[in-house]
Amino acid sequence: MATRTHETQAAPRRHPSTLAGLASDFGYQLGLIGFCRLSNLLRLLRRLPTIHPRCFGRLLLLVASSLATVPLRLLERLRYGRLITRTRIDLPPVFIVGHWRSGTTHLHNLMSQDPAFGYFTMYQAVVPDCTLVGKNWLKALLSHIVPLKRPMDEMTWPLGAPQEEEFGLAKVMPHSFYTQVLFPRDPSGAFVRSILLQRRSLAILAEFNRHYYRLLQIATLHAGGRRLVLKNPANTARIGLLLRMFPDAKFVHIHRSPYEVFASTRHLHRRLLPLTGMQPFDGNGPPSMVLDVYAAMMRQFLAERPLIPQGNLVEVAYADLERDPLGQLRRIYETLGLPGHGEFAPAAAAYLAGLGGYRKNRLELSATERRQIEERWAFAFEAFGYPCDGDREKAD
Repeated sequence: MATRTHETQAAPRRHPSTLAGLASDFGYQLGLIGFCRLSNLLRLLRRLPTIHPRCFGRLLLLVASSLATVPLRLLERLRYGRLITRTRIDLPPVFIVGHWRSGTTHLHNLMSQDPAFGYFTMYQAVVPDCTLVGKNWLKALLSHIVPLKRPMDEMTWPLGAPQEEEFGLAKVMPHSFYTQVLFPRDPSGAFVRSILLQRRSLAILAEFNRHYYRLLQIATLHAGGRRLVLKNPANTARIGLLLRMFPDAKFVHIHRSPYEVFASTRHLHRRLLPLTGMQPFDGNGPPSMVLDVYAAMMRQFLAERPLIPQGNLVEVAYADLERDPLGQLRRIYETLGLPGHGEFAPAAAAYLAGLGGYRKNRLELSATERRQIEERWAFAFEAFGYPCDGDREKAD
């Protein structure tokens, strides 16, 4: 018997054979996987044999968009290279972490209402190498191409909105988990290589640090030097690495019922990966795609969580954030010692009032899937205090 969990309602996908549907899909593809650095594409050539002939059109889009922005990348390096290199990140960032579909986006949007914070934007994620040189005209041009809403849940994502820096990172180097959106058939292997950074050489770790820090330098320039509040689920398993870069960084970890995380993440895969992959993906991948990655990520987080200095971590349950968002924001600010909560609370309340139109979608889980979740993620149920069906049955 299937049981149900809740998820934000997404509008029905337009049929890809319609002109509007084709234009929308092109915009998603250009925004999510286009404008890769040419050197990054060349390093991914070793995976060329795994690309399905049906996806050669997407490969052409990648190559064409990369070549089209080569002059802009060179101009940005010439005009702004020294400025970027000299930019200091004096205020340690606030990192919002948590597995995908745990509420990280909602919390990021809320905290971004605080004018004291800067953040990495959708525009920076789309064209990470030329945002400064194309700040006015390029951003305006892309706003007419990249759809206004996310494909997985219809949340708005205008180019100036907060976005996770992992998208930008995937376009400048191959050691990002979001190469998964191009090659979805090896998510567990990609996770081990690019998030846990296991079996990686010191040179690759140094390269990762260099590219990631540069993205944050550019974000700091766009933000006028303000402290950055950053949301990146991939960072949940990189706590030690982030602390080596920013020893006094602040962390907000948001968690959600494992049942809901599984159902929502699988829904994300079904909506996103068929749009972006270079390999066929029919939306019905094996449960291990989600089970393996979550288990590895959250075990790594729990192992590295004690490294965070006292007072620099606050943990939030998604259900509590939904129930009392302003109260949870106050608790986050007080726990982390962040100033200014009272000043931006009205802006956060106004943002929340604008979300009143969201409806909940019902995502079904079979009894077999729920048992798999309970078996593989038993440690997470215990660590974050969520009841599981097996416990209820024993109690009955």
